[in-house]
Amino acid sequence: MVVGLACLVPLGLAAGADDQQRKKPTAPPAKGAAAKPTAVKTVRDVTCPVDLGLGAKSKRQFCDVVIGTDAASGISMRVPPHAGASTLMFDLHNRFAVTGGALTFARASALVAVLNGNSGAVIERAAVLGELRTEVDLFDRIASAGTGGSKTVAPGRPAAVKIVIPAAVTSISIVGVRVELTSKDGRAEYATMGRPIAIASNMRIDYTPATVSRQ
Repeated sequence: MVVGLACLVPLGLAAGADDQQRKKPTAPPAKGAAAKPTAVKTVRDVTCPVDLGLGAKSKRQFCDVVIGTDAASGISMRVPPHAGASTLMFDLHNRFAVTGGALTFARASALVAVLNGNSGAVIERAAVLGELRTEVDLFDRIASAGTGGSKTVAPGRPAAVKIVIPAAVTSISIVGVRVELTSKDGRAEYATMGRPIAIASNMRIDYTPATVSRQ
C-alpha cells in the first residue's frame, strides 16, 4: 500500500500542471480602448507688450493692461494642444501713481476684457476696485533697473480672476476697457485707446493635454 500511494502523488501533480497549461492567457487590451485620464498641466508663458518689470519683494512679472480692441496689442498667452475647456487665472491690480514714500489718496476702478486671440471676440470681462491711502494698500513696488529704487507706478492689492476658456480657443489676449479714477481733484473716467489702466501678474492657464487614441 505504501508503494501504491507513492505512485499516486506524481500523477496528481501532473494533472495540476495540465490544468495550468489549458488556462487561456490574459487577453491584451482592445485596440482603441480609452486611455487613462491625462493630468491637468499649467502653462505660464506670457507675451507682455508693456513689461513693467519685476516686483521688488514678490519677484513677479508685472504687465500693464492697455485699453484696446485689437487682440494683438494685449497681454497674450497661447493654449497648448488641449482637450476640452481650459482655465485662465491671473491677478488684476489697480495701477497707482507713487513717488517714493509719499502716497496721495486715490481710488480706482478698472475694467478689462479677455479676448479670443484669433477672432478678437470677448470671452469674459473682469474688474478690480481699490483705494490707495497707505503703503499697505500696495501689493508690491516695481524695481527700477539700474537705480536701486522703484518705479513711479505700483500695483494695488490683487483681485484673483478665473475665467473658463472654451475648448476651441487656442490663444487669449487681455486688454483694457476703461478706468474710473477718483483723487483729491475729483473724479474722471478714461477710455482712450492705448492708455494703461491696470496691472496684471501671476498669469497662467490650466489645460488638459490632447491625447491621441491608439488605433
